[in-house]
Amino acid sequence: MLIITGGTRFNSRDACFEANSNIVLDGEKIVAVDANPAEYPQAERLEAVGKTILPGLMNLHGHLAWDGFSDLESQTRFDGPMRYLKAARGLRDAVEAGVTTFRDMACIHDAALYAKQAVLDGLLPGPTVYTCGRAVCRTGGHIWWGNREADGVSEIRQAVREQVKDGADWIKLMAHSYSREEIKAAIDQAHDEGMRITTDAGKWANIAVQEGIDCIEHGGMYDDDTVEKIVERGVWIVPTLSPVVLQARQGHLWGMKDSVIERRKRQLVGSGRHEGLIKLREAGAKFAFGTDSGSPVVPNGAMLPEMQALLEFGIFASPEEVLQTATLHSAACLQIDDVTGSLETGKHADVLIVDGDVAQDLTNITHVEDVFIKGRHIVQREQARLPDPRDYQTFANVGA
Repeated sequence: MLIITGGTRFNSRDACFEANSNIVLDGEKIVAVDANPAEYPQAERLEAVGKTILPGLMNLHGHLAWDGFSDLESQTRFDGPMRYLKAARGLRDAVEAGVTTFRDMACIHDAALYAKQAVLDGLLPGPTVYTCGRAVCRTGGHIWWGNREADGVSEIRQAVREQVKDGADWIKLMAHSYSREEIKAAIDQAHDEGMRITTDAGKWANIAVQEGIDCIEHGGMYDDDTVEKIVERGVWIVPTLSPVVLQARQGHLWGMKDSVIERRKRQLVGSGRHEGLIKLREAGAKFAFGTDSGSPVVPNGAMLPEMQALLEFGIFASPEEVLQTATLHSAACLQIDDVTGSLETGKHADVLIVDGDVAQDLTNITHVEDVFIKGRHIVQREQARLPDPRDYQTFANVGA
């Protein structure tokens, strides 16, 4: 049992900061908030004066097995077993940035399925992983080199079933150039399997919304009718501004080609996407938080740049709104807000402690000191510790 005392606490339910008195963790759960320490005389104490306590952050659009600096096609096609080592690095980078829940958006074969299992077995430190398995795309379609290519209604349905069989938590559809019938088949099959399904933005997202998609990645500019349907049907939006912003502004530091940097700069100046996200936000669309990490110039530990971009381009009005999106609202997108996403009694003890006052300076979110995931002290003194498999007992019933 542990009592975290002092400091400032982020209330993700009300999107505000408040003085922290005492949060009590016991096993996997938060058992008390604003507790009387005298009622827990045997508890260990962790002093948080001068620090901020938050629910663990969530990244709902990332790619664990992309390294954040290499060309995506070449590493996806030729990395081989290196992709699993990169996924291990991605897990560590994410959790050391305060991420306790990570939704991997596929495109790198089956690497995220193994990363998810490695965390569940206590073999590697990392956030709780939700994965899409392999994204489904048409033959030769968007990022085909790491996806499950499928054409026609029957094969698309089979591809979705394969991801479910392999252990995916979501289905990701690359709707680019698919027909309405094919998009509908993917969505219907996912829902038949009890799964939720997301797709990349673009003109095909309009069709996906009409056919019942649950989430749209990257956002975009949509007509009034589509925006109305997105709001009415509760479709989630995950903006992911980081690749365009960071590649345009920092690509030269990473050796990115000038032609790519210039293209990203033109995209950054073009206001269509930002205006589209503002339009969706003002209409009442539901937003979750994702960075598209693993993409070039977007490491899996880079959370602050996305937060700053959402504020810079007017998509969110305050840091508190951004943090609420990166915690409670992202948990709601995953349908796990009943167990995590806020510092409340009975929730999982997914807790982040950073040095400094985040209420006064959002950049303090990078000063991660301690991270608890379901009560396990995964990051201590800024560094992830190797888990003790005895805490997980995955193999307790195996053997003689």
